[in-house]
Amino acid sequence: MHIEHGAARRRFMKQSSALLVAGLAIGFRLPETLAKSGDSHGKDKEFEPNAWVRVLPDDTIKLVVHKHDSGTGTRTALAAIVAEELDVDPFRIDVITPENPFYADYIHPLWKVFSTGGSTSVSLEYDRLRHAGATARAMLIAAAAKQWNVSPAACSTDNGFVIGTATGARASYGSLAMIAATLPAPKDVRLKDASQFRYIGKLRSKRDAAQKVCGKFAYSIDVRLPGMLVAVVTRAPVIDARVRSVDAKAALAVPGVRQVLQIPGRPDVLGGNQAGVAVLADDYWSAHKGQAALHVEWEDSAFENFDSHELPARQAAWLDDPAARVVPTVKNGDAASILKRGPRVIQASYSMPYKASNPLEPINVTAWAKDGGIAYWGGLQVPSTAQEAAEVIGRIPANRVVLHELVSGGSFGARESKYWLFEVTWLALQTGKPVKLMNSREDEMRALFYHSASHHRARAVLDARGNLSALQLRAVMPASPEQWEPGYFDRADRMDYSTTEAISKYEFAYGAPNVDIGWVRHETGVPTGWYRAVSYIPNVFAVESFMDEAAHAGHRDPLDFRLAHMQDARHAAVLREAAARAGWGKPLPRGTALGIATNRAYGSYIAVIARVSRRDDGIVIEKLTCVADCGLAVSPGGVEEQLYGGLMWGLGHALADRIDIRRGQVQQTNFDSYRVMRMSDMPDIDIHIVQGDPAKPGGVGELSSPSVAPAVSNALFRLTAKRLRETPFDLRKGV
Repeated sequence: MHIEHGAARRRFMKQSSALLVAGLAIGFRLPETLAKSGDSHGKDKEFEPNAWVRVLPDDTIKLVVHKHDSGTGTRTALAAIVAEELDVDPFRIDVITPENPFYADYIHPLWKVFSTGGSTSVSLEYDRLRHAGATARAMLIAAAAKQWNVSPAACSTDNGFVIGTATGARASYGSLAMIAATLPAPKDVRLKDASQFRYIGKLRSKRDAAQKVCGKFAYSIDVRLPGMLVAVVTRAPVIDARVRSVDAKAALAVPGVRQVLQIPGRPDVLGGNQAGVAVLADDYWSAHKGQAALHVEWEDSAFENFDSHELPARQAAWLDDPAARVVPTVKNGDAASILKRGPRVIQASYSMPYKASNPLEPINVTAWAKDGGIAYWGGLQVPSTAQEAAEVIGRIPANRVVLHELVSGGSFGARESKYWLFEVTWLALQTGKPVKLMNSREDEMRALFYHSASHHRARAVLDARGNLSALQLRAVMPASPEQWEPGYFDRADRMDYSTTEAISKYEFAYGAPNVDIGWVRHETGVPTGWYRAVSYIPNVFAVESFMDEAAHAGHRDPLDFRLAHMQDARHAAVLREAAARAGWGKPLPRGTALGIATNRAYGSYIAVIARVSRRDDGIVIEKLTCVADCGLAVSPGGVEEQLYGGLMWGLGHALADRIDIRRGQVQQTNFDSYRVMRMSDMPDIDIHIVQGDPAKPGGVGELSSPSVAPAVSNALFRLTAKRLRETPFDLRKGV
């Protein structure tokens, strides 16, 4: 969708942008001519050949990055793609976010909204951004050729300059900007050969790293606006509970506290917020103290009898309920018949609990409603949700919504939720002042919208050689997008592709004569949300654990068993490389074992091998060997960081991540009761990147975490002869 820059919007942009403290207007471009006249778009001031490149006469070059960066290096990789073809050093230019993020070129081509996620940013934008940079470069060359009265073929470029190859003449891009702006854009441009790349595939560092290390980088939590109030929200302690009464006297007596407001819940909106009570103050600590002094009584809720410990049994029972509907994801042959008459059926069930995203920078966002419009400052991973919040809560039209997109300190799916944007929009409209909503870690932990709990049941029959004759798998989970995409299940196949990752016909790694894999939808009413690697985590845990169990039952080596059933040559190559690097099949010290797991996702492939050993105080994970084929690694340094972070994330799934709900209340409050991986927990890490397709990058951000838990559990079985089928594992007990 496209939003026009109305006069009122331009006035709001001018006023609100000027109020940011130094360094916070990251990526929000307000052209000088726009600010002065309110009418000109500044075409006489700069060269804008497309939605991605800006060249100013003063030699300032800006590259537009339209994807949210939550510390993943998105700005580094996408800017490098444009800069490569533009022929400029990507670290010497400004990276900005779109001044109009809802312009058609910035809309996600698959989801049809302005959003970042699914490890799609680099893979989906690679070709388009290369063409954008090459188009701008061709036009600048044409401008120089026109000025020098030579053929464009007689010109080349070098880091922001056009050079006359015969005469040695040099002209900076900025000096050519006004001429280039008058030229037509070429329909076809020639892209660089990979052998000419100076930046793509060679980057080892990320933008803004020094500022972040020194504490100078500004995040959305640092936003300051005149007259701004800071809000903290006490949300329903029991799911779906409503406020009965509020005693705000003690809270209002805290110095700095200005208001206490009840926020109505929005159960009518998919993914809408729960009821809550907000304390608004001059600063966070005053608001926090006011929150502690607040006394709220809550109505009863139907969820007061909900206990997450009972959920695996309920999910297992649902599998056998005639009302349960199986949505098939992979099906060939007649697995059901083979399972009925097979001489020996192998069966196992696997469970994972609810998990919290817990980004390092807790959820925070600032909103200011004025003059019939509203502006947001924050880590807006899905800006279309801010637009929805403005419309639903305040009936504010799209052309009166202004976004100031800032880099965030982590997301892991948390910033794809809606509740906080709905809350801050309501508070901004009620107060008429800038309001910064901030979660404490405790608020974050109990804000719901968790990674859903899951249950899988797998069954198989082996032939005389120990190979799979029949395989059946059922994944029991709620629908991931149900809270975000109304009408999602109107499709005839009732398929939820965000819940069937790794077990769909597009990604399931293995083949057998008879396969029957399907998803069984099971809703509990607990609000769930997005999470890094989403359903790959439980699906890969079940598949890779069961492949190990099947291999053991057939007296087969787990590596050979997988390779015998693997359908993709690139995937098999990754698995073999990981095994070789980890020393699979070689003698190991007594009390040491290896476990293997693998998956493919986002057009990439990965294998993880865990090495575990027995110590006096329990079992330790000594090493993780990780081999990934992500096609072309645009930023190898960034890819390694993402793989490392994913391995750490996966260790959390294996050893710690668990949200418990008792009588409808979340039990965990902070990192003391919800342990996250620490530096001291990390084993040795060996990461090796295979560039299996040098012409096309695959996704990386969510690739490495799903295989960690099954690799660890498989290693633990080889060490202890005990199968662990439910996470998290407690290694202190020696298993």
